[in-house]
Amino acid sequence: MSERSMPHDATSWSCPHGQDARRGCEACYEESARPSQELTFWTVAAWFTTDRPIPIRTIQDVHHHGRHFALDQPSAPLVYLLTGEAYARDGVQAVAGVIGFLLQNRHVIATFTVTETRATHRSPATATKPKTTRQTDVWLHERGPS
Repeated sequence: MSERSMPHDATSWSCPHGQDARRGCEACYEESARPSQELTFWTVAAWFTTDRPIPIRTIQDVHHHGRHFALDQPSAPLVYLLTGEAYARDGVQAVAGVIGFLLQNRHVIATFTVTETRATHRSPATATKPKTTRQTDVWLHERGPS
């Protein structure tokens, strides 16, 4: 399921654990970290609103999560964008897993309402990997010593 074919009816939004993917699923979140031959790789974006502002420190800490998660705040107050990578059977489970991250952090993000999601299937070859060289290193190597 790609971002173009995300379901539009409520019954299609159930993850394998019976949860509405747009509300998150902690079990899908746990499963999304483990690569498996049965699961494919997804990049997910979820826009959500909260009742209270999320502390800046929390937003910064998400970037150090280690699973390529990011939490950003667009210009609108109390609107946030969570992005992350997940291994899942389909786009619905990928969304449930990434939003499950919010459930795991209920001590900071007590209530949230997901307003929009996108899940894009990616092959493991195009998955985010740490770069071994910086762009400047490549440029210096191509140019040679002065």
